[in-house]
Amino acid sequence: MRGEKAFTLIELLIVVAIIAILAMIAVPNFLEAQVRAKVSRAKTDMRSIAVAEEAYRVDWNTYTHSNGANWNPWDVQGRWGGFAELTTPVAYMTSIPLSPFGDVRVWGNLQTKRWPVFHLGTGNSGSRVSTEMPATSRAAGFPADCFILECDGPDNIKDSRAPFIIADFPWIDASPNDAPGILAIVYDPTNGTVSRGEIFRVGGSKPGGALYDALWAATSK
Repeated sequence: MRGEKAFTLIELLIVVAIIAILAMIAVPNFLEAQVRAKVSRAKTDMRSIAVAEEAYRVDWNTYTHSNGANWNPWDVQGRWGGFAELTTPVAYMTSIPLSPFGDVRVWGNLQTKRWPVFHLGTGNSGSRVSTEMPATSRAAGFPADCFILECDGPDNIKDSRAPFIIADFPWIDASPNDAPGILAIVYDPTNGTVSRGEIFRVGGSKPGGALYDALWAATSK
């Protein structure tokens, strides 16, 4: 009889098991690499916006109006807010980048998604008044001498709504002594690449108080 060589069932099962183990190792690492790349992109885009804001301030002695994440960038009523002022009539930026993490949700209403827009808060650090939208700006908020940029991060949830509210951006609605609590909502990859927390970038004149000392120290770079 002529001898024939072939794989046995045991050998095939061993190969399949090895491939499965390698996949279990490789896939999570690939997904984590994707998240890390998006975090880097978000920081780079926010840095570009910050540079444009500084250039705008040189020309106009103020930062732009604010720009909320729920302000639809394609709204025909022009609610693109402060970001629009960076593109027209003077192009401090040719286009405004969107968050690489996509649509976001808000604590307490996780079923509703918002546009993947970076949050931009500007205002007067002395009067603690924000600029709001161009159509509803508060005079005391100008000239705006500080700004905060916020990205909702890999978890796609606006974590600054729970437990602390960064409302009336850029002002923080929290106890003046709760700097550790504010830092807890700053994204830290050591807590896990897909973990709670916001990616911030701040600039301009730092408002007084421990909250802003901590936030500026943690997010100025």
